[in-house]
Amino acid sequence: MAGQRCCNSFSNLPHAQSLAFLLGNTLNGLQDLGHPVAYYVLLTLMHLVPLIEGNQAMVNAYHQMMPRIIMTIQALASTNEEHAIDAFELLDELCEKAMDVIAPHVKALVNLCLTFGANKSLDDTLRVKAVGFMGWLAKTKKKALVKHKLVEPVIDMLFHLMAEPPTDETDEAYFCDNVDDSTPMTCATQTLDLLALHLPPEKLIPHVLRHVEPGFQGTNIYSKKASYLAMAVLAEGCSEFIRSKYLESFLRCICGGITSPEPVVRNAALFALGQFAEHLQPEISNYASELLPVLFEYLGHVCSQMQLQNNKSPPVDRMFYALEVFCENLNEGLLPYLPILMECLFKALQTPNADVHVRELALSAIGAAANASKENMLPYFQTIVENLRGYLTEKQSTETMCLQIQAVDTLGVLARTIGDEHFAPLAEESLNLGMKLMTENNDPDLKKCVYGLFASISTVMKETLAPVLPQIVEPMINSIQSAEGIVPHFKDDESTAFPVYEDASETDEEEDIENTDNEDDDDDVAGYVVENSYVEEKEEAILALKEIARNTGEAYLPYLEKSFEEIFKVINYPQEDIRKAAIEALLEFCLSFSKINTNEGKNATQKALSVFVPKLAELVRLDGECVVAISALDAFSELLKELKSDVLIQDGHKDAIINCITDVMTAKTECQDQEEIEGDETEAEQDELLIECAGDVLPSFGKAMNPEDFLLYFQALLPLFLAKLQKNRTEAQRSFAIGTISECISALGPTVATFVPQLLPRLLKLAIDSDAEVRNNAIYGIGELALHGKDAVYPHYPEILQTLSTAIMTETHGGTRDNIVGAIARLILTNHTIIPLEQVFVVFVAHLPLREDFEENKAVFKSIMLLYENGHDVIKSHIPELLKVAVSVIHEGRASDDESKEIVTKFLRVSQADFPSQWNDLLANLPPEVRTHFQ
Repeated sequence: MAGQRCCNSFSNLPHAQSLAFLLGNTLNGLQDLGHPVAYYVLLTLMHLVPLIEGNQAMVNAYHQMMPRIIMTIQALASTNEEHAIDAFELLDELCEKAMDVIAPHVKALVNLCLTFGANKSLDDTLRVKAVGFMGWLAKTKKKALVKHKLVEPVIDMLFHLMAEPPTDETDEAYFCDNVDDSTPMTCATQTLDLLALHLPPEKLIPHVLRHVEPGFQGTNIYSKKASYLAMAVLAEGCSEFIRSKYLESFLRCICGGITSPEPVVRNAALFALGQFAEHLQPEISNYASELLPVLFEYLGHVCSQMQLQNNKSPPVDRMFYALEVFCENLNEGLLPYLPILMECLFKALQTPNADVHVRELALSAIGAAANASKENMLPYFQTIVENLRGYLTEKQSTETMCLQIQAVDTLGVLARTIGDEHFAPLAEESLNLGMKLMTENNDPDLKKCVYGLFASISTVMKETLAPVLPQIVEPMINSIQSAEGIVPHFKDDESTAFPVYEDASETDEEEDIENTDNEDDDDDVAGYVVENSYVEEKEEAILALKEIARNTGEAYLPYLEKSFEEIFKVINYPQEDIRKAAIEALLEFCLSFSKINTNEGKNATQKALSVFVPKLAELVRLDGECVVAISALDAFSELLKELKSDVLIQDGHKDAIINCITDVMTAKTECQDQEEIEGDETEAEQDELLIECAGDVLPSFGKAMNPEDFLLYFQALLPLFLAKLQKNRTEAQRSFAIGTISECISALGPTVATFVPQLLPRLLKLAIDSDAEVRNNAIYGIGELALHGKDAVYPHYPEILQTLSTAIMTETHGGTRDNIVGAIARLILTNHTIIPLEQVFVVFVAHLPLREDFEENKAVFKSIMLLYENGHDVIKSHIPELLKVAVSVIHEGRASDDESKEIVTKFLRVSQADFPSQWNDLLANLPPEVRTHFQ
């Protein structure tokens, strides 16, 4: 403990470098690295890690010691495994707080972990440590794994662990939230999940398939299980890659697996199906007719087992998970299967003394069915409510409390989905029931569901919820403020402790749960952990307040400031779900402040933005979790779209936002791997999404200021986007880059003329790209450039028209074809006098109505109206076709907004007056139900 006391006593420790040098010499001088002295040297080094940051001499000292540290941990594994486990904490600390030390030694560290992970003679705790550390490296040094060709051996070892038979045959865990319960198998599955999230799919999937394919073909059931688990964890991080290259073949394998007679294999396949249903929509829904009958057959079997075998059902979690996720994402596609599904679920609920867990899962599945079916659940609504009422009103035992919790959750789903007019008679009863449960119980899981119920009821009651807002808002604020569930972790068991707050912010107002009211300055406390149930309660309270604020409008104003202040305090909470929820809620509160149409409202909006904008910028740059940075960027986009220039009034806000975009585009944020690998431009899909979200901010940023100001920012960022158009970039990267540039053109307005020589050649070249999305975005950009560049583009009309003419003849992608028509419309709007309309307009009309991109109807009918009002002869010969198109746009609801609808309606109105015979001919040939709409 000497090292710990040393660090506690000397916060700056001026002699830290000398001490590190001394410890290094001691370690180098030891003949036996398994000796206890070596162990204590590593412990002392671990406690000095907080002093490394910003101290290059300390970085150098630790860097020089790393080979010896690795050898020491390896030696301790042979002499004293408990010491080896403790010593591994040094690597964890360095990975978390001093990555500069770790970076040059990734290859040696991975080799150490591979050795430990594969060694069955070692204690599982040490093997779990080693495998988990590789997950850390996958998250923070993924490019180094690729550079040193470590992905393949890591996958080899992970798959081997995932295929190990469990010591307990009834153990079905694939993941473990609690480190103490982890096994090498569960840790390997979680580590592969991290690899899928953080590595480019091209670098990962081929290595995984080398194991998956033989696993399916062989007879070992645990290899088959591992193959399905591997598929399952790839689904989230590699969804786009799977969708484009492997979806059909993967689903065929899963279809085979869910009918396997071996429960081990079948359950793993069901888990994979659930993951695919969650992350690979909408394509997977096309397989409903093959998959749902199998799931319903299992569900029926479970119900039969409950009735025949003393209500002891077989393990059903995986089956219900797959069924629930699949059904929820089917939407109206579930309707043909709804009667048989509800019959099975009611049977599971109504069987006397039925298994509690099965009833809980059945209640949850009813919620999933309601999410998909919405008002089509009405025939079952009364029966569902009658079933729920018993669980909601009767006193529950410890065993059956889960049924009450799930019943509250399902009631909330019904409030959102069954239709306001259908739920309204139940709204007040449900509200009172929720308040009663909240008052009588302090269970965090129940409170979480009650908060969700209140949010759901607010979608029905809206401002009429005002009288009870004091009773429901205060408990939610209390949950957000609460330190309940924070458990101190003592120094004699530091292996699972973690500091609750990373000091990523200098704001004093943020919640510090390490300094609670009960603090006794106990020197034995090493850190704190937060129980999951309390975290989820806090998260739901935040999200519920966000939704209630949106739905109740002015009624929520008295609570707005307090809600903003309290949620802002938890925006640096350790769990990323809380940080993400806080961002979403604070965004909603800023929008609510902006709707107060008084000076006080304007001041409140600016006060909120003065802290929220800098905080978002901090989270984008410094948060280690990609999902949080993405959420912060999305908040920037939404603020700029809704509040426009108000977001940029205060000093520093423009720079804060533009610097975030720049840092993401140049991979300088904390959640990005900043190491560069020459010639390799592939990214993990999550990293690509982060970059795309940064790009999405730019057009909204530009529209929030005048074009002359935006010109300077766009000019500075343009090279970063142009770099992503190079041949070595992926289709997704090129599509994103040209799409962002195209979206920015309208914000540049007439100043875009400056960029015509730079942009137009690239747009024309990409208009004939092999990828449909790239073509689509480039052609949209051509139209926008013509519309806003005007005189600077006129000399290029012949070349543009030739490119569009060639493209429209061969284009098979519906959205791209619509954008070609939209581009022609913009050329007409800008200068129809230099277009050979007699040839062009025939092609233009022939490709109407639009098939997919209905937003282009605005430009299309604006151009038609321009020619009409100018009395151009080309319009007259096409009036019958144009009237038919206009009728279809209105009748089928394909006008994207009110402005579009007004333009199309105006065309119909003037055409009826000027061309009555053509209009009457069309009207006579319309189906009766359509005709009545226009008479």
